[in-house]
Amino acid sequence: MPLMRRLVLATAVAAVLWSAQPALAHNVIEEKIPAPGSTVTESPLAFSISTDDVYLDLAGNTAGFGLVVRDEQGMYYGDGCVEAIERTMSASAELGEAGVYAIIYQFVSADGHSLSESYEFVFAPTENHVPAQGSADPAQCGVLAEAPSTEEATGVVEAVPISAEIPADDELDDSLLIGGFLALVGLAVAVWVAWRIRHRRDAS
Repeated sequence: MPLMRRLVLATAVAAVLWSAQPALAHNVIEEKIPAPGSTVTESPLAFSISTDDVYLDLAGNTAGFGLVVRDEQGMYYGDGCVEAIERTMSASAELGEAGVYAIIYQFVSADGHSLSESYEFVFAPTENHVPAQGSADPAQCGVLAEAPSTEEATGVVEAVPISAEIPADDELDDSLLIGGFLALVGLAVAVWVAWRIRHRRDAS
């Protein structure tokens, strides 16, 4: 699915979840690994965000979730893949040069609301560390990054105009796709909220 279409769908899902306004609290972060302000010496780095409640991952493909690492130069590391299991989302990445790095994350709470934040840690590798090559844009899970061409490596890049026009057929396909998807998400949210409320009442 093209990136633009996926962004449109993600926005539509967020709108539906926001409008649902279920009577559940936002997830509260309980643990960040590595901890904010800590010093990391090993690479690859395994990092995770844990909360006090399960994440809302309706489709089971972590759509709406993100967990990436970025250095001081704005370069990203990792393959873009995120795993969300119950209350913990995790990822891993080979890091580059020593310095200050930021972990940027986004998740969908049990009540359907999303949260996006970031924090920093210090990377001080051992002498035998081989720096990984970062990328200017966050990687997409399952999509191999293209190797830089000779012209890009030497800094000579020919400007290519980008057309803002979108074929009418694609617009129609997107409208139909979003309409059906919103209906499914709305139904799923209603079922989820009803189950959560009943579960909490039974537990009390």
